[in-house]
Amino acid sequence: MMGQALLESQPVGHSKTGALAASVGLLLAITVADYFAGYEVQISVVYLIPIFFTVTRVGRPAAIALACLSSVLGVGGDLLAGLPYSTWLVPAIMFVLRTALFLVFVEVVSALRHALDREKESARTDPLTGVSNRRHFIELTGAALAFARRYHRPTTIAYLDLDNFKQINDRLGHQAGDEVLRAVAHTVRNRLRSTDVVGRLGGDEFALCLPETGPEAAAAVLGKLREDCVAALPENCRSVTVSMGLVTFAYPPPTVDELLERTDVMLYAAKREGKNRLVHEVVPA
Repeated sequence: MMGQALLESQPVGHSKTGALAASVGLLLAITVADYFAGYEVQISVVYLIPIFFTVTRVGRPAAIALACLSSVLGVGGDLLAGLPYSTWLVPAIMFVLRTALFLVFVEVVSALRHALDREKESARTDPLTGVSNRRHFIELTGAALAFARRYHRPTTIAYLDLDNFKQINDRLGHQAGDEVLRAVAHTVRNRLRSTDVVGRLGGDEFALCLPETGPEAAAAVLGKLREDCVAALPENCRSVTVSMGLVTFAYPPPTVDELLERTDVMLYAAKREGKNRLVHEVVPA
């Protein structure tokens, strides 16, 4: 989505490569410090620092490789520092124990990171349809709005509402209603660009933000989208139609609230005019 792209200042691939290089550099520095400290000073726990950095910034596979490398360098540093072993089994056992400790650490941090990522995703996503929830939609639209104002680019905002949706819930049950909402959300996501923002604001109402989209393109794309949403509904739910209100701003207002309020007026105009239609305003006219 465009909002996400605007919030990211660096490509993911480059940032991961840099983080991995930093982790390896830190690991080598720790190995050198471990060597000069001698075998009487044990700093094995310090090796967890680059491993933790790799898990959180690069990923689990790279962290596993770094954990194994840390074990090799740690035991090798002790050997080079002159640590006397009674038998070769001692450094072998130390290598196995260190590796086990480092790998367990990787798995624990990976699990915590995965749980945190899931919590972040659930806080941003509507659980039924998979599109952005109201809070995340406003956040992403705000970023797109700032971009449009800075570079004087047109922006189109649309509200999509399902006509007669309550009848589906009353006649066929909420499971059928949920299926309708998922079908509409899936159609909208597939028909729009990756830079467009889609959110479910509640009930059967969806909001769309189309950055860098003028009035002609918006009318063509969203007019076709309205038809596609109806065609995607289950056969027993074809009594549902789609009303849509949209506003194309040549120069967007300063706040998202103003932008949404004006679009909401257009949606209600579509409802008043008999539903199952699209009402479009261009600002300025």
